Amino acid sequence: MRGMTNSICFANSRFIALAILACLLLAACQPVISTLSPTPTTVPQTSTALPTSTSEASPVPTFTPTIPVALIELEGTILPAGFSIIKFATVYRPTALTFDNQGNMLVASPDSKIYILKDSDKDGRADSQSVFAAGYYLPLGLAVHPSTGDIYISYQGAIAVLQDTDHDGQSDTSKVVFQNLPSFGKHQNNNLKFGPDGWLYMGLGSACDSCVDVDARNATILRFNIESGESEIYAKGLRNPFDLAFHPVTGELFATENGRDDLGLGAPQEELNRIVQNGNYGFPNCWDLQNQPGCETSIPAVALFEPHSSADGLDFYKGNQFPAEYQNNAFVGIFGSWLNPDLLTGIKRVILTPQNGTYTSEVSWFAQFPDGVMPLPLLFGPDDALYVGDYINDAIYRISYGLP
Repeated sequence: MRGMTNSICFANSRFIALAILACLLLAACQPVISTLSPTPTTVPQTSTALPTSTSEASPVPTFTPTIPVALIELEGTILPAGFSIIKFATVYRPTALTFDNQGNMLVASPDSKIYILKDSDKDGRADSQSVFAAGYYLPLGLAVHPSTGDIYISYQGAIAVLQDTDHDGQSDTSKVVFQNLPSFGKHQNNNLKFGPDGWLYMGLGSACDSCVDVDARNATILRFNIESGESEIYAKGLRNPFDLAFHPVTGELFATENGRDDLGLGAPQEELNRIVQNGNYGFPNCWDLQNQPGCETSIPAVALFEPHSSADGLDFYKGNQFPAEYQNNAFVGIFGSWLNPDLLTGIKRVILTPQNGTYTSEVSWFAQFPDGVMPLPLLFGPDDALYVGDYINDAIYRISYGLP
């Protein structure tokens, strides 16, 4: 998100809330979507026999796929045919999502709390909600250690680790493991993910809109060795890399980025970047195709989104619940803009194709949301459904293929 400041974090107005997060960007691509009715509809399976000659023993039947019944609870949402969206839970302004090793959802909120949500009957809706931990100012990131189950929180200026040793749904211990991160100015430390190498990766935004930062850690991807306490700048030149995700096949790191705001409504575009170690992604002087003078060594994005639309949440699909064509696609949450409130919000689908050591991309709408819905975090759950946090409406939605 763009420019989350301390003084207006709890404002109720939509436009003030937008100024909290800051404006990011959205790709001007043609959508490839279908509209579903707000009530479930069924598309029956049909079969057609192929023409036969008198010499054939019997006709060979072929079938068209059945599109499952779908439920659209969030009226006005546009999804591909067969996909459902329901409300999973109500949580105050969700900023980050993760799942613990027991399959429970953890949610960060700007009320300085981390909530734990359980869906015990597996009906796609949270049936219990409680406070897992509290006292973490402006938490924008959550990650679970894949083996220990420890919970890591990225909050303003620091990273802490929490443990629930008696498994009662409340944190028993809390320890700050990294602190004194640059967090004053336009942005702070964002979401974080464990990489295949065991390091903890995190995006950290710039202190300004378009200036050269004094602290070299601003506008970078950082990584942390949780065993030794070592930390380092992994990549630079990223104005506000809000979310990170590792490709499920290659293990490569990708990050969303929101560009500067001082170039008018037409530039720069928001980005999805493939992050390489020691890579420079151009901020503040290079953007879009990086073809400005002096940008010969900066790395262009693999996918672009509409200017100032705030490309935030990021995850790859690696499950079996969606149709097979979605496998390994990237999904990007488009939050919307306080510079241009007419921009659409929703979720972009990015199909990445390897080419010459990088990727080409095909970008389209996966979900378009009605006016006033502003998605910030998104994450695929252990049930392979897509969970999306609506920052403005205090909601978490669940998107699945077929009925919930």
